Amino acid sequence: MTSDTVRYRWLDGEFARLMLRGQDRVRFLSGMVTCDVKGLGPQAGTYGALLTVKGKVVSDLLVANRSGDDLLLLVRSFVAKHVMDSLDRYIIVDDAVLTDESEALAHLGVYGVRALAVLTGDPAASLEPYQLRALDGAWLWACRELGPESVHVIGPAAAVAAIEQRLSAAGAQELSSSDAEVLRVESGRPRMGVDFDEERLPQEAALDDALCFTKGCFLGQEVVVRLRDRGQLNRRLIGLRLRGDALPTAHCKLSHPSRPQAGELTSVVLSARLGPIALGYVHRTCWEPGTELAVTDAEGQPLGCTAIVTPLPFPPAW
Repeated sequence: MTSDTVRYRWLDGEFARLMLRGQDRVRFLSGMVTCDVKGLGPQAGTYGALLTVKGKVVSDLLVANRSGDDLLLLVRSFVAKHVMDSLDRYIIVDDAVLTDESEALAHLGVYGVRALAVLTGDPAASLEPYQLRALDGAWLWACRELGPESVHVIGPAAAVAAIEQRLSAAGAQELSSSDAEVLRVESGRPRMGVDFDEERLPQEAALDDALCFTKGCFLGQEVVVRLRDRGQLNRRLIGLRLRGDALPTAHCKLSHPSRPQAGELTSVVLSARLGPIALGYVHRTCWEPGTELAVTDAEGQPLGCTAIVTPLPFPPAW
């Protein structure tokens, strides 16, 4: 994708669109998730996570206060029911009702430095991270799904379809799932169900930007605060440059002379811009940038490939 290309893809099946209504919606959700919900004014959003009482990740999520009457939550579709059940369990006397409105709201992702300009027809259009604006019966929501130049378009099916037609007429092209995966890994964005699950703490999964430690109490706070203060993180999701004759697969192991079981790959892609790159978990003794690790199979046999620890997001070239 060149610097001025605009791409789009339908996200209806990838994300669930949940709605929280009721007078206590802000107070309730603020006590449940890791992000600052009380600080959201109209047309503002944020990135956060829902944790277990033990601090493990139930799901990461996006929260938006569209116009002051409700809260819109985006989560991965496969975990939506679990998120709803986890939240409903704590709605006891609160005036808060959570519903799944995925069928009523269409969802389009638009990507590229000119995405907002093409969407709005205004070359100077801009949105701060996670900010929203209304457009022709739908909402534009600046996010970080595939990097900083990502916009979610959410609204009734007819409104979003009309916006998609305008994008296509303006020369925007559909983005394939495989190309989207490359952009995601390049931007260093971990994906629920691929790079982390409910066995991971948010700091392990590199979800630091989902954590707000000044907002007050939230579910699982004690564990993540203790981990922050004591610094006892053993493994963390990091970026890796790959070198070798063959592209390894996810779940291949990582080894270092000082630690034979140094980590594991979670996402592996071949980037046209950067070559073979990956996300993976690496032990704290081996995660210094520039450290070279051997890629092995599950039995520890070398696969003729090395992985070099690289800061995230990936730089533009070697």
